[in-house]
Amino acid sequence: MDCRVSTSAMTFIMATILAGCASFNATDGVENLWREIPVEQFEKGVTTQADVLEWLGPPSQLIALNNQTVFYYLTEKTSGKGKIFIVYNQVDASSQYDRAIFFFDLDGILQEFAYSKEAVER
Repeated sequence: MDCRVSTSAMTFIMATILAGCASFNATDGVENLWREIPVEQFEKGVTTQADVLEWLGPPSQLIALNNQTVFYYLTEKTSGKGKIFIVYNQVDASSQYDRAIFFFDLDGILQEFAYSKEAVER
């Protein structure tokens, strides 16, 4: 009995063994604590930078404008599925973003703020 395996058969067997499916979930950025704080707590003309830092922690980005400082908070959630083969890979991913932005004057007093419409579940 001949036990040799052809090259094409061996390639097929190895591809089948090494191929697979994958799924993934990732959450990046800061925790979206602004969703837990009543919106009334952020008072224009009253709330300070120190208040926002105490309630939400450090922002994802700190932006210096001419006459304003901006705290930008971002949470990103990505999920997807993929097929992994030796020669070909296919990935289908989607991302959701939850943002909050706070504008402060030169004295560190809140002038304006906004959230994204949809919240990302953590």
